[in-house]
Amino acid sequence: METTDRADLGGDLHAPQLNGAGRLEWGYALVAETRPGDVVFHWHRSMLGRPALAGWSVITGPLSVEDGYRWMPRGTRGRAREVPTEGSGWRMPCVGFTKLAHPVDGQLLAARELRLKAVLDELKASVAGPPYFPFTFYRPGEIRSSQSYLTKFPAGLLEVLPELAPARPAARTGAAVAPDSGRRSEPGGTGRVQDVRLRMAVERHAVELATAYYLDELGAQEVEELGKPFDLIVRGLGATRHVEVKGSTLAVNAVELTVNEVAHATHHQPTDLVVVDQILVHHADGESPVTSGGRLQIWKDWVPAAIDLSPTRYAYALPVTSV
Repeated sequence: METTDRADLGGDLHAPQLNGAGRLEWGYALVAETRPGDVVFHWHRSMLGRPALAGWSVITGPLSVEDGYRWMPRGTRGRAREVPTEGSGWRMPCVGFTKLAHPVDGQLLAARELRLKAVLDELKASVAGPPYFPFTFYRPGEIRSSQSYLTKFPAGLLEVLPELAPARPAARTGAAVAPDSGRRSEPGGTGRVQDVRLRMAVERHAVELATAYYLDELGAQEVEELGKPFDLIVRGLGATRHVEVKGSTLAVNAVELTVNEVAHATHHQPTDLVVVDQILVHHADGESPVTSGGRLQIWKDWVPAAIDLSPTRYAYALPVTSV
């Protein structure tokens, strides 16, 4: 749940990486933990003339880091300075902002206070760390949104607040259409990026990290970049090793493979699969995207097992005649 008073509600999640004191703050850091397909509820302080859950949207990604982000610190002392803070900020795009037909305000929450507390108690009993609950029990009969920019929204709250039912996945088929992919984003998959410059920057970053791993970490004598039917040839570590490299701005648990990539890895060994995900993208106006970071994962002597492959598209031969 986002707590905000911004006018462009539902366009993205946008928060500084560090707070006004230059330290990490979980309410901002949670932006980087969101994933495409996640639903975001938006608590707005004034849109409806009162603080309330006004609507919801769906995250599409990719996550990026923006330099020169300016914001006014929250809290009494921060606002008293009346001077914006500047630094780096998280940006996670969203789409499909939808106003709630029945907004959820403090009066409605107060009427269900005991049930809300039961959800919080159950959550505290089931998790080891903080629950990052979206609501604060300010005083008996008065419930407010959390002061943090972003909070988690436990699934149990959907049972207490049926007004939010339209945001359930079954009720919003096809809502999460990513503007940069042209198709629905599937959480955990690499997806396709239509922005050619962004796609090339991510792929280049992944290849460079993989090359550095074989040269600097393993001590290979030579790494040759090929591209097709696989990305790298590694020499000097015993038998000549072929490497398939995949890159993504998301945290992924699946990658897309072409028929040729599967065939090559099946019939040539040793072949490694290298996946670099969670790559950060820095955007500057009018300039090519700049990448950084990323999580490097390696599967050595990789053979794609048939049980782990699932079709994502088909080539369909059109009939000879048409109506």
